[in-house]
Amino acid sequence: MGNIKIEDIAKEIIKGGSEHNEATIIDILSRSNQVIIEKMAQGYSVNTGVFHGHLTVNGVFNGVTDRFNPEEHRLIASFTSSNELREELKKTQVEILGKQTGEPVIGKVIDSLSENEDSIITPKNVIIVKGNRLKVAGEDASVGVYLINQSDDTRHKCDQIISNDPKQLMVMVPALSAGNYELEIITQYSSGHNFKKTVSKTQFEHILIVE
Repeated sequence: MGNIKIEDIAKEIIKGGSEHNEATIIDILSRSNQVIIEKMAQGYSVNTGVFHGHLTVNGVFNGVTDRFNPEEHRLIASFTSSNELREELKKTQVEILGKQTGEPVIGKVIDSLSENEDSIITPKNVIIVKGNRLKVAGEDASVGVYLINQSDDTRHKCDQIISNDPKQLMVMVPALSAGNYELEIITQYSSGHNFKKTVSKTQFEHILIVE
């Protein structure tokens, strides 16, 4: 159904009958997010009513005196659905719309440096994009791989595509600043010998993070 940003949530709250204006609601939601981030980073478990969040540590410790080493260990934020969300999901109806379209499909994004999947990516390093009908091809000026900053919608084109196949791309990430990014692929690729007359555009369902 697409992506929802904090501004969209504020508009929905107003539709529900809130007496606060949009700017006030966005400010409250932003402050709430910051408190959640700070408390989780301090080691607290957080229950928002939507999810339960807590920190876990990946890596091997050789004994009780072994120290945390950022080169060997990694802090991971883990989230599980709340009871309220799970109950709401039971009401969700699934509609089969028909056969799979011929549009590009992004299934997975792997950071080649950290081997993270569908999460953190590293600027000036390669990401591996797996899926179907991904090959970047065509003469339209918009064709390419883009990373879109979610805070200001700036579009960063990935100029260097190392491997360009229908089921896998290897793409060099530009020198991005810290933030959340949406991956978008625009192509005129067709399984036949000719390009499509119009471009096909697809966005990855997961937000990618630059730390």
